[in-house]
Parts: sequence; structure tokens; C-alpha cells
Amino acid sequence: MRLQTFGNLALTTRSGEDLAFPQKALLLVCMLRLGERPVLRRDEASALLWPEADREAQHINLRKMVSRIRKAQFACHSMILDIDETSITLGDDGQRLIVDAACFRRDDTSVETMLSLLRERFLGGKLPDGPLRRWVDLQIDMHYHCLRERILTLPDGASARPETVSLREAAFLLLERNVHDEPVRALLEANAPSSHYGTASNTDRLDSLPTGNREAAPVNTALPGTRLAAYAQAVPRVQRVLTVTAALPRLALLPPVLRAGASRTLTGTVEALIDDIAISLCTLRNISIVAPHTAKRIQESNDKIAMLETHAVSYLVDTTLCAEGLMVQVIFVPLDRVIWAERFALDIPFSSHRKVIARIIADSIAAELQRNQDPLVEYEHHPDAYRAYLSGARQTKDLSLPSIRGARRGFREALQYRRNFAPSFIGLARTYSLEWVLTARGDKSLLHKAEDHARLAIQQDPSSAAGYKELGVAKLYLGDLDESLEALARAEALSPHYADAIYSYADSLVHASRPDEGLRKIQRAIELNPLSPDDYFWSAAGASYFVGHYQDAIDYIGRMAHQSSADRLRAAAFAMLGDTAMARRYRRKDREANPHFDLDRWLSVLPIRENWQKELYREGLSRAGY
Repeated sequence: MRLQTFGNLALTTRSGEDLAFPQKALLLVCMLRLGERPVLRRDEASALLWPEADREAQHINLRKMVSRIRKAQFACHSMILDIDETSITLGDDGQRLIVDAACFRRDDTSVETMLSLLRERFLGGKLPDGPLRRWVDLQIDMHYHCLRERILTLPDGASARPETVSLREAAFLLLERNVHDEPVRALLEANAPSSHYGTASNTDRLDSLPTGNREAAPVNTALPGTRLAAYAQAVPRVQRVLTVTAALPRLALLPPVLRAGASRTLTGTVEALIDDIAISLCTLRNISIVAPHTAKRIQESNDKIAMLETHAVSYLVDTTLCAEGLMVQVIFVPLDRVIWAERFALDIPFSSHRKVIARIIADSIAAELQRNQDPLVEYEHHPDAYRAYLSGARQTKDLSLPSIRGARRGFREALQYRRNFAPSFIGLARTYSLEWVLTARGDKSLLHKAEDHARLAIQQDPSSAAGYKELGVAKLYLGDLDESLEALARAEALSPHYADAIYSYADSLVHASRPDEGLRKIQRAIELNPLSPDDYFWSAAGASYFVGHYQDAIDYIGRMAHQSSADRLRAAAFAMLGDTAMARRYRRKDREANPHFDLDRWLSVLPIRENWQKELYREGLSRAGY
């Protein structure tokens, strides 16, 4: 029989079939099989397994578990645990168990085998504080110590060494636990990606780059985009020290996502680039880099937020390979906010300059992490407020009234933890503006609440673009278009890479009867944030409608995750295309969600500067049957 301790704790047959055995009993088997003590007293075992219960409850729980153990052993004709009135020891079958964790104690275990186990959590990692938890932590420390000893004492013979990829993964895992382990860091750098993808021998010199068309379209500043060297000079190499007040923040660099139109021939080069960036980021001594295997699991997860919380990730570096090039963005996870974004065109000799580009990206990320120190320290001091805020922020991604009102509760809860928490004021302002749009009743009290909360956010944090962004939105819907554009221009000036502010600026331009400018700006916001929220596409659809691109408007709505909120606009677009059947279909759906909608009343409060634009919207809705 086999005892699996990594991932799910399970007792299995040689063929892999699970045997019914109490989970807590298997914990005792682990301690006896992997520990140095041959016996546990019954009262000691009960205290280990139920540390939070009183002594009487511990003894009752143990008696019940012993009964279940005896039934399980009888069913599988084995003696794994030998239990008498006072003690618990391993039975004959328990002593013969094959235990996966025991391989760390053997000299012949390969690095690949160790890695395959360490990719999972030892004993599931879900134990309460107490002596058992401390024993597990000691075992985990021993596993990583054995891995470290193995990779640092590898023989020079190529046949005896593991694959370079495995060596790098092992080094990343060890640096994830101790960023100051210089021997491991040296091993990682010595096993950096080779020149397999065509890295030129002189690429570590920025001045060796040619002067042709070398576009690296900057997002965060108006940097010259014709040469990588010029860009590198504008983003100088920073001193790689971050001052933090608590445990090291963690950064996850996700593998690239391939979008439509991405060059498949560059996939291998881009993957090597990401590897180069990760190794370069490891030179940051005050931030912990999540190991690549963990980053891949985060990328593949259906619930990235839960995975980020599980692995305590503060910064997420998201990469996307698309037709326009390589998009890199850094997200500050506690606020779910993009703090830096950049697009790198791939029509240059990308392979030959891979290491230079990797250094530029890594230095840019390091610089942004330095600039984001204050929010990070703030988060470390008030984690409950940030968790409540993030819970609310998640719900605003679903443009429906129940979700918006649920988000409001999350933002208010955050204010209970911290009274002057600017992000919550920003979130509350956003929910009031969204509710005004979704209800379409012209209730200006919602907009005044949005404006008040936006001003509170600006008062608490004048340097934040988000407060000005929400002020601009509220002013837009109140009909103060000039004040709206002024606030949104301020937001963009404070944070030129802030896609949400650019989206709101675009929306205000559309309402200011400048839909062509608005469309260009919203397309830029979508480029900055390829995984755009629904309101980006909704705004792009509106801009497209007002420049007469009705099919584009319908296509943008089709890219929304929750499309019902834009059914009214979709009905108008289909009507303008002459598709009466589809127009009336979406009019009926919109009527079901908004039975009290009144076209004349809505147009009277809709903040649009020039009358031609209102009449174009009226025409589409009238043709649709409103």
C-alpha cells in the first residue's frame, strides 16, 4: 500500500485505488512513519488532532476515530495502526507502507521527482495552529532543504544533471521561500535561457541596438518610441530595493495568453522572454517571485482571484501575445488596479534583442513597484479593509443592479475597518453612477451621491487618478460636460496608463458630441486592458453607433460577458441596419428588465451636448418600437 502525502492525503493500493481510512488517522500514520518517534500516547494523539477542543471532547473524538480505524482495517485485511488502551504505534502493514514524502531522505531521488511532489501542498496545507502544524512546517522545511542540497551538489557530468528547465524551477521554488539565498540565485542565473532562440552575443549592450523602426509603444509616459535604446534610457535601471513593513510582497508573472492574430512562430521566443524577465525580477531582494509552475496554475484557474488570495499575491504581471505585439501589465491585486501597462511591437528582430527587452520590462516593473510602495504599506496595515473593498470591486464587473448594490455593501464594510479609506469612496461613487445608468430613471440624487463620494476620495488621496475619474463620470451624467472632461483629463494626466480613466474620458467625449475622438480613445483603453470589463465594450458600442458604424456597435456588445444591460443600444443599432426582427427582439428583452423606461424622459436627462446625437439615438429606438 502507498501513503500519498502531497496534494490529497490518501491511502491507496499499488494500482492507485483509494482505501477508506479516516483522514485524521492518516495524519498519525504520517507522523509515525516519517518521524523519529515509534509510539504516540493516546492522550497526546488526541491533543494533536483536536487542539481547539477540551480534554474530554478530545478523548471522545479519539474513541470514535479508533472505532472507525478498526472497521477500516478489518475491511482491507491490514494492520496499519496498532492501538491499545494507552498508545498508538505502526502495525506491520504500516511499517511497510510506501510513502511519497520519504523520497526526500534518499540520495538517489531526482530533482524532477522532488519537483513533482513540491508542486502540490504537503498534507493539503489546511491544518490548525498547534504542535501538528509546527511538525508539518518542519517537514516542509526539510523537503526544501533536501532540494537545495541536491541542486547545489549536482555533479558536473551532463548525464547526471537534470534538465535546465527543472533546475530553474527548483531555484525559483527556493528563492520564493528565501530571496536572499545567493548560491541558489547564482545557480538560477547560470542556467538562464540559452541562445537557443537566437540571442545575439552583444545584446546586453543597449547602445548596440540598430536605429531603424523599433517601436515599443509606451503607455505610461510620452517616451520616444522609435528605439528600444531611447526607451531604456527613459526608464533607467532603478535601485532594486523596496522598503516594506511586513512580510515580503509576492509577485506572480503569468505565462503569456495567446490572442487571435498572434504570431505562432514567436511563441517560443516570448516564452523565453518571460523566463528572462522572471530571472531578472529575482534580483529584487525585497519581493518574492512566485514560482513559474504556480504562476501557470493561476493562469489556468477558473477563479484567479481565489488563487491569488491562496498564494498571497500582491502584484500580478499579466502578459498577452496578440496581433499588435506583446502586452505587459502590472496589476496591484488588493485594488484590482492596473498600475503599469506597455505594448511591445514584435516587428523588430525580437529574438536577437530578447534579453534587452526583458531587462527593460523588468526594470520598468521594478520602478512601478517602488512607486506603489505607499498603497502596499497601506494594504499591509489594513488588510481587512482591502479584502472587503476587493469583494465589492469584483461585483461591479457584472453590470446588473443586484451586483452593483452588493458591491456597495462591500465598500461600506471596508469603511467600517478604515474610516477614511479612499478606494471605498471611489467604489461607492462608481456604484451610484452605474445605478443611475442601469435604472434609466433620471434620479439625480444618485449622481449627487456619486459626486460627493468622488470628492471625498480626492480629499483623502489627491494624487489618485481614480477619484478624478469617478468625479468626471458623475459630472458627465449631471450634464456638466466641461467639468467632466476637465476631471477626466486630470485623471489621465495623473495616470496615463490607467485604462479605466481613459475609458471614462472616451465616454465623456462621446457625450460631448465628439464620438470619433471617443472611439479612438476607448479603442486605446481596450488595447491597454485586453481583458476589458463590459463597460469598455458598452462605451465602444455607443461611440460606434454615433459615428454610424452600427454593425461594429453590435459586435462590441457581443464581446460583453453580460450583454443584457446594452439591449436597448443593440435594439437601436439593429433598427438602423434595417433588421426589424432583431431590433424588436432586443426591445422586448430590455422592456422585461426595465418596464418603466420612458424614451422622452430618458432623452431629456441624457447628457448629450448636441441635439443631432439625441435625435440619432431617438431614431434608432423609435424604429425598434420604443
